[in-house]
Amino acid sequence: MLSGGGIRGVAHLGLLKALEEREVNIDIMAGTSAGSIISMLYCFGFSVERILEIILDIRTLRLVRPAMSLKGVLNMNSVKQYLTEFVKKDDFSALRLPLVVAATNLRKGETTYFSKGSVIDAVCASSCIPVLFNPVKIDGEWYIDGGILNNLPAEAIRSQCDLLLGCHSNPIAPDFIPKNAKDVMERALMLAITRNAYLSRELCDYTLEPKG
Repeated sequence: MLSGGGIRGVAHLGLLKALEEREVNIDIMAGTSAGSIISMLYCFGFSVERILEIILDIRTLRLVRPAMSLKGVLNMNSVKQYLTEFVKKDDFSALRLPLVVAATNLRKGETTYFSKGSVIDAVCASSCIPVLFNPVKIDGEWYIDGGILNNLPAEAIRSQCDLLLGCHSNPIAPDFIPKNAKDVMERALMLAITRNAYLSRELCDYTLEPKG
């Protein structure tokens, strides 16, 4: 189970590589935001090394497009088109491993767990940072980043696991010093997101968290 965390999500790749080296088999995965992108690519069969290349490329400016909307500054369509280049069949049924992706339903104010239909749409919805990106519309509903309500979606697969391992890639550093209003706003959002992750990790058998 892989959390969101922006570029810090690359820490998940270290975990996956370590599990491979120790021949630990994974039967099912769940992910939020950055963790959902990595989970999707891994479940499609991409190597850890190749996933790192793809993740780093997503951060380049060529993938950033104005949303031309009051709902967000940027559009997720460019990210969706980029991910489509690597996916032969955009459907959860085409994955080599079962996957559950968490996103936040903006209208209902609740977490939605996707495990059927377009996996890329689900991942884009799960990774849609509010205000920065235009919300993603799926079946008539608008979705934003899954980490807003559940950054470590343990409940989504707990009943299907004998042993559940969670990786939370975005811990709160205790040495925060606010410099401006932007810093305070980002810190407040991160505190709220981390709070829900810490509640969810109680459902895990083991949780890993890289140092801040």
